[in-house]
Amino acid sequence: MYSLHLLFLLGLFYSSLSAYFEEEDVVSDELQCQCVPPEQCADDDDAANGQGSLDIRFENDACPNHFDVCCDMPLKTSSPTPSVKKCGIPGSNSDKFNIRITSNSEKTSFGELPWTVLLIDSSSSNERNSFICGGSLIHPQVVVTAGHCVSTWQSDSVKVRAGEWNIRTKDEPLPHQEVTVKEILLHPQYKPGTLWNDIALLILNEPFSLAENVGFICLPGGNFKVDDRNCLASGWGRREMERQKLSPVLRKITVPLVRKRMCQRALRQTRLGKKFRLHKSFLCAGGERNRDTCKGDGGYPLICPVLGQEDRYIQVGIVSWGIGCGGNNKPGVYTNLALYVWWIEEKMKDNNFSVSYYHI
Repeated sequence: MYSLHLLFLLGLFYSSLSAYFEEEDVVSDELQCQCVPPEQCADDDDAANGQGSLDIRFENDACPNHFDVCCDMPLKTSSPTPSVKKCGIPGSNSDKFNIRITSNSEKTSFGELPWTVLLIDSSSSNERNSFICGGSLIHPQVVVTAGHCVSTWQSDSVKVRAGEWNIRTKDEPLPHQEVTVKEILLHPQYKPGTLWNDIALLILNEPFSLAENVGFICLPGGNFKVDDRNCLASGWGRREMERQKLSPVLRKITVPLVRKRMCQRALRQTRLGKKFRLHKSFLCAGGERNRDTCKGDGGYPLICPVLGQEDRYIQVGIVSWGIGCGGNNKPGVYTNLALYVWWIEEKMKDNNFSVSYYHI
């Protein structure tokens, strides 16, 4: 009879103990800690690492159950991954963005290419004469541009404007943003005479705020190959090939990628001569009359649709140079961005910047 009574009491004890572990954790109102079994404490908590060697029979007034310990809060938690706006997505306020061949360069709609930025001479008192070049945003504090755009500039003389559309008015759905430049990172093998390795990064003093008119472009993988797809160049450069004025509104134009041999053959028919060799740091696009980037478009991105992902784009080139503007069978020449993704990643790491903003 005594044995049966003892077994009954033990059964009640273990039932109560099991029921306890199935209940929610108790948080002490007196202490900023949480009442849990010892094995659930964080490894660096005294209750978990044994510091103090507390006996389990010690009266722990913070927890209602004497088998528990009061662990410092928070317990083992993982920081949530910050939400990052997808790169390469045209602004939602824009018209449906289609890569299509048209007869002339086209106006973009507001916010259509939200990664496109202007480089501005911050020391100029006349804004009309202050535009240096263009670039593209790959991180809230990082701009990709052409090396020739900034090779002779000091960082404190340059500022970056994002979210711009019409440079002649401030009456737009959302305001543009301007940030000063902290550091100019010119590619170490940039050659000013030949424009080889024509790429630079601008590290900004503070981040841009994401908006419908401010976003990021995706970068290609290092194995990107030039094919026959149609891509898109943009900028505020000359509106017409024979005129000197900049376009007031950001414009876009579709251009086909041109394979290296064909491009080199075409460029040898120009003043460059028959011995000209197209450097490996370049790729080509265009070559149709009156369909080209021009002066004032340096540093702006050449973007292509992501294969298999409708309405998403990667930047494959940076506007670098050309022979005239819009000549027939004279392709424009761009920095081949895929060759420099490793260098960009290295510089991002040096500055403790996340690369997730421009990864697909």
